[in-house]
Amino acid sequence: MTTGGAASPAGSQDLPVVIVLGAGIGGRGVCNALAGRARLVVVDRTMEVAIPAATAVIEAGGQAEAVAVNLTDLAAVSTFRDDVLGMYGRIDAVVHLVGGWQGSTTVDAQAIEQWQALLPGIVGTVQTTSVAFREALTAAPHGRYVMITSTTVAAPSAGNAAYAAAKAAAEAWVRALGAAFKGTPAASCIVAVKALVDPATRAANPDRKYPGYTDTTDLGVAVAGLVQDPTLDALVRVDLTTGA
Repeated sequence: MTTGGAASPAGSQDLPVVIVLGAGIGGRGVCNALAGRARLVVVDRTMEVAIPAATAVIEAGGQAEAVAVNLTDLAAVSTFRDDVLGMYGRIDAVVHLVGGWQGSTTVDAQAIEQWQALLPGIVGTVQTTSVAFREALTAAPHGRYVMITSTTVAAPSAGNAAYAAAKAAAEAWVRALGAAFKGTPAASCIVAVKALVDPATRAANPDRKYPGYTDTTDLGVAVAGLVQDPTLDALVRVDLTTGA
């Protein structure tokens, strides 16, 4: 684990600790929604990506730390977990926004190559983080593992076979995690979107339509609601797709 660059003061120990995996536009939306409501640990492959998301939280009056972790490496993720527990004594939620996208012309050899390329980021990181954090989330007052998925799982096209299949595999793993959470206060949450767009992108392209896209502000609100709701079943799936 590498930390630094953006860290807020100690603050209240009563705040839940939420780990946000992925500091892209979705991760930033989630961080903004949870600013002031949780102590955030913002994770990405590099500090250059993680720091701006954590800094925005701090500037909004929240508490955040930027961290670089190789999420495909179970040992590295386990060490990171131990560091967080050692520092804060708790982990209340893990929000998974890691992956990537690739598309092909049809179901062909290129699609196989794309599957192999997407597998570590989309599926492997769900596996390592769910395994590493499961016990900590079970021990939390109402631990939450939240994965952002794609509606293409239910209706894949010829050109996104690899991406849809990888997301489907990740969903299956998170569903199994929900089964493991039964009988505990923890919950496994799957949040489906077609694609994401943030307010800055809309402002930069005022004439463009984004049919079915989910604004990252709405994603953040939805994730914050799941993280804060103590009454969820062990497995929850939410579809944020709209016609707007």
